[in-house]
Parts: sequence; structure tokens; C-alpha cells
Amino acid sequence: MSKFILAVSFLVILSGCKKSALDNANEMLPTGTIVSSATFSSGSHTTSGSVKVLRDAAGKNQLLFENFRTDNGPDLRVWLAPNNNASTYQEVGLLKAISGNFSYELGASINYSTNNRVLIWCEDFSVLFGFAVLQ
Repeated sequence: MSKFILAVSFLVILSGCKKSALDNANEMLPTGTIVSSATFSSGSHTTSGSVKVLRDAAGKNQLLFENFRTDNGPDLRVWLAPNNNASTYQEVGLLKAISGNFSYELGASINYSTNNRVLIWCEDFSVLFGFAVLQ
């Protein structure tokens, strides 16, 4: 019995030290000219906040998430797509956090005009957590 308690205690200590990659984020957001913006709507999970495409002083496009919030889930991705079913999409990256302020640099190949929907997508289960339509 004492070995069991010791093993459980050890696992609790280890899991308590492991920080989730999807905690709150409060990055210093880049500045520049806003070229497009949107508000998130919920898909299968409650999702809120805003997203903006910003052109910085160096001419690079940034995707800014502000006051963002969604549920946690496995393998959450940020995709840009022409529709909500993600039949085609361009991946921006793994979701950095389930709440807060954060940004992604959009590579030159990312077309946010054609792919004007920002999707929070669970790749493991093919589930749309939330979306925003850039305008």
C-alpha cells in the first residue's frame, strides 16, 4: 500500500510541474497598420475575442489575437480557410494559448484575402472550435 501511495504522490508532483502549452498568454503585440479584422464566433466550443491582420513597419503581416478565449482541446491549430469546413486551408501554427493576447507572423505564402476565415481547429477530431471572418 505504501508503494502505491508513493507512486501516486510522485505522479501528482510530476504532473503539477508540467506547464500546459495552452495556458494564458499575454505577449507584447506588434504594432502597425490594421488591414483586416474580425470577431470570433463559437463553433462546437465557446470561442470569443478578436483577431486582426496587421502590417508591421517591416512590411510583414501579423495575425493578432486579442482578448481571445476558447476551450482546451487536443492538437488545436490555427488555420486560414475560405470556408468553415476546412476542405482547403493554410496552417498558421499550433494554437499558442486558450486565452489572452498573442500573435503569429504570416508567411508570404499565406493568403488571408482568399482564406479569410480564421479557424480554431482540433485536428485530432476534425472539430471546429471557433472561427472569425476577416473583413
